[in-house]
Amino acid sequence: MAKAKEDGLPRVGVLLVNFNQWELTEKCIHSVFRSKDVEILIGLVDNNSRDSAPKWILEHDSILFSKSESNAGVIAGNNRAYELVIEKGVDYVILLNNDTEIESDTMSLLVEKLESDSSAGLVTPAITYAGQRDLLWHAGGKFIPWKMDMKPFYHTVSELPEEPVEIDMVSACAEMMRAEWYPEIGYQNPDFFIYHEDAEHSIRTKKMGYKNFLVPRARVIHHVSVTTGGVLSPFAVYFTHRNRYLFALRNLNWLEMLFFLVYYSSVTVAKTFIYPIKGHRHLVYWMWLAVLHAVTGKPEKRPEALFSKGSK
Repeated sequence: MAKAKEDGLPRVGVLLVNFNQWELTEKCIHSVFRSKDVEILIGLVDNNSRDSAPKWILEHDSILFSKSESNAGVIAGNNRAYELVIEKGVDYVILLNNDTEIESDTMSLLVEKLESDSSAGLVTPAITYAGQRDLLWHAGGKFIPWKMDMKPFYHTVSELPEEPVEIDMVSACAEMMRAEWYPEIGYQNPDFFIYHEDAEHSIRTKKMGYKNFLVPRARVIHHVSVTTGGVLSPFAVYFTHRNRYLFALRNLNWLEMLFFLVYYSSVTVAKTFIYPIKGHRHLVYWMWLAVLHAVTGKPEKRPEALFSKGSK
C-alpha cells in the first residue's frame, strides 16, 4: 500500500526529460497536473535545450527542475529525475515521455493496480497514437527473445479488455513502479542513452518474481517519434540497432542469444540493400556503425554527428 499522506493521497513522482521540445513538454505537464486522486511531484530534466525553460515551470512548487550541461540522453535524464523526486519522498514513480498526454484518471488507475496486487511490479497504460486515438501504439505484448522485440496482443482500442491483464513487456513511454524499486528495475547505465530500456525493465521485473500488467482503462496518447526525428532518422536507426544488441547481450541466455544473432545479422544484411532501394542510402552507414559499436561492447560511444542539425 502507498504510504498515507496528510490528505490521504498516494504521491507519484513523474520522471520527465526534455530536449528542444518545450511545447510538447508543457502539454504533457498540463495533462499530468489534471490527474485525479493522486498527489503529483514532477522531476524534470532538460538536456541542454536551445531555449530556456518557461518561467512558470521554474516557479512551480510541484516541479523539481534540473538542467544538464549537455544532452546526456533519456536514460541519464530519468536517473537524475528519480534522484530529484525520491529526495522529497514519493510512493510511486512513472517514467513518462515528454511527447505524451495522459487522461485524468490514468495515474490513479495505475496506482490502484500496484496497491491492490502485491504481484504487480510494472504497470503500463494503453498508449494510443495522438493522431488516431482508436489505434494502439503500445498495449503490452509477448516478448520474443530472438528478436529482442514484442508481439502486440491488441491493435485497436476496441480490442482492449476491461480489467488489467498480465503482459511480458511494458513501454518506457509510460511505465509505473513502486518508488523504492527504481534502483533495481529502472536504473540503467547512462551510456545506453535511449531505446530498448523498457525491454530490460520488463525482464528485470520478472526475474525479481513479479509481474508486468497492462491497465487498459488507463490511457496515454503519444506524439510518436517527434523528439528523435522519426524512425528513419540516423539518430533512431543508430541507437535502436545498437541497443537491441547490447541489451540482448545483457539479458538473454546463450541459446536465446544464438537465435538472436542469426536474426540480427539477417536484418542488418537485408536493410543494407533495402535502405538504398527506398531512398535511404545514408542510413546504411549509421546502421553498420551501430553494429560495430555494439559487437565491440562500447555503449559509451556516441557519434557527435548524430546531434548536429543535419543528422535528424
